[in-house]
Amino acid sequence: MCVNAQAAAPTTDPDPHRAGGAVPGAIGRVLSVVRKLIDYGKQLAGTVQLRAAAPGFALFARPFGTADLAIILARITNGLRRAAALEARLCRRAARGQDLTPAPIRLPATPGPRPARQVALPDSQPEPQRADPAEDPRLARLPTEEEIAAEVRRRPVGAVIADICHDLGIMPGHLDRAFWDELSHAIIMYGGSLAGFLGNLQKRMFAFGSGDLSDRAEPGWPAAPPRLPALATGPP
Repeated sequence: MCVNAQAAAPTTDPDPHRAGGAVPGAIGRVLSVVRKLIDYGKQLAGTVQLRAAAPGFALFARPFGTADLAIILARITNGLRRAAALEARLCRRAARGQDLTPAPIRLPATPGPRPARQVALPDSQPEPQRADPAEDPRLARLPTEEEIAAEVRRRPVGAVIADICHDLGIMPGHLDRAFWDELSHAIIMYGGSLAGFLGNLQKRMFAFGSGDLSDRAEPGWPAAPPRLPALATGPP
């Protein structure tokens, strides 16, 4: 199966609302992160296709949890679609003059008694049918473009950024420290879970055959995009 990663290019202009007024400060910083993720994802799609036939591709591909090129490209495409949808959402909010506000800090819940386990009856929840049984089930489980757009509209911004990182197979060692710090801050401040993202990444790698996240990044990963100029946040 051939997956066209170029189809996921963002549909918004690089700076669609900048001419119409200043971009609120927090949105400007998060937009910078999202646009760098888009650049990174585009480079990554090309790098993966070049490395697919090279020795050691399985090691290179382990952050994706699979060495199947079609699956990897589909996940990268989904990540780019999420990023484009999030960029559009942030630009619409900026056009209304509404800045982002940090998500409230959620304290751990106090442990309580475990609820009684419920066993579903066999006919209580019919299993969804795949549209094409001949299709690779791993591809069939990936969200559609419409599902991605709906998720991006309703989920916290930080959670969407964590999902993009997961789709792109990003590990801390793949990015320079400055970009990683920007990503971490955006995820934590705006409703995402950095610990949850790293935990899911470790589970994916462990299932693929390695749960060690201490290795250095594999040579050949695309470099993080350069830091964009600061967006205007108001009159001087």
